[in-house]
Amino acid sequence: MMTNSYKRLRDGRDKLDRLTDLPINVRHQIQEHMTIEDAVRMSVLSSKWRHIWASNPKLTISADFCRKGKQSSTTDIINRVLLHHYGPIKTFLLDLSIINPSEHSVIDLWMLHLSRNGLVELTLQCLEYINTPYKLPSSVYGVELEHLNLSNCIFRPPCSFRGFHKLKSLSLSRVSFQLDVATSFLFVPNLLDLMFTQCSGLHHLNIYAPELLCLKFSHCGIDTIKWISFKDCRKVNFFAVLPQEEVSQNRQHEAMNLVKLLSSLPEVKALILDGCSLKFLASGNVARRLSTMLNHLVNLEFYGFDFNDEDQISSLLCILRSSPNLKLLNLLLSRIKKGSRKVDINQLKGQGCRIDELNNLGALGIHRFHGSKVELLFVKLVLASAPILHKMIINVDEEVGERQATKISKIIGVFAYSQPALTQVICQRNQPQSTSLLL
Repeated sequence: MMTNSYKRLRDGRDKLDRLTDLPINVRHQIQEHMTIEDAVRMSVLSSKWRHIWASNPKLTISADFCRKGKQSSTTDIINRVLLHHYGPIKTFLLDLSIINPSEHSVIDLWMLHLSRNGLVELTLQCLEYINTPYKLPSSVYGVELEHLNLSNCIFRPPCSFRGFHKLKSLSLSRVSFQLDVATSFLFVPNLLDLMFTQCSGLHHLNIYAPELLCLKFSHCGIDTIKWISFKDCRKVNFFAVLPQEEVSQNRQHEAMNLVKLLSSLPEVKALILDGCSLKFLASGNVARRLSTMLNHLVNLEFYGFDFNDEDQISSLLCILRSSPNLKLLNLLLSRIKKGSRKVDINQLKGQGCRIDELNNLGALGIHRFHGSKVELLFVKLVLASAPILHKMIINVDEEVGERQATKISKIIGVFAYSQPALTQVICQRNQPQSTSLLL
């Protein structure tokens, strides 16, 4: 009769055999979810697992790497890992914050080694704020990368740089560009996704990306949008400018090429702008419509929108009148500023009783709603202009008192009663965790 201990031993071996018999690519995927330390420990399972960790084409060196190490420095351990690795390293992630800036030259050697070893995806992240950025070595610019993610780096390509011909996604966070005339042209003919976050030095940067679909700016200054030039990016269908710096009145004219940029994106389907971006559209008298109609735009969001800013209201109405096929409109309002000037509600009344281009609008969301006269008038205007609007969500700002919030809810209910197509109306005081319907 089989004892329980022997049965458990046999069952354990059977499970181990089934694990060991997995294809090598599956075993690599298992180890990708482990630290390198744990992956090395798996080598004792059997001879078939002994060198799996050393042939994994994906190598991740995160902030937790070598945290327990006492005998050797982080760079020495990484050197040994690379020395014992065989086969191509297609994906490499390194957290720069674990490397002392005085040892950045060692990273240069790693980059040179990786550039000769089949690298396809490179991520240099910096989760902690470090004043000393890492300057990319010339070897990186010669790699046929498909995905590049940089954080806290200096981008200064050599004169021989001719672009990344195979690059599909490019994410740049706190990257400082150091360009001259010879290196200002970035040739990325297969790029699909591009994001700038807190980048600097983009003066006169020219980007050729005819296949670009997604373009994002996050927490960038006005110079980012003002100076950067895009060549033949007509396929972009998602464009976002997330909250950035405040723009003073006397600097608005400097960033007016946002109008030009929107006009160069005729196929954009989803558009996210912040309040400062809308001020870029306002210079003197705002045109009734953009020079190019946004006929493909179906989703539109605004962050930090201020109904006490006449420029923002004018720009909002301009974009709405330029978007005849819009289906979703979502606004996250700014906090009420002390001493802010109340807008003249005649600005909205002067627009007439409706906006003819909202015939296809199906959903409206407004968050941090304060219940001012101009906000309520805007809701009334949209309802009168959108015959097939079926969903409306109004989230009243948490700073609004309970009594006032109840009053707002009743007014919204009266407005909604006049709109027969509405099947879902939500007017609540609690602020949801996420207000975006696009991101």
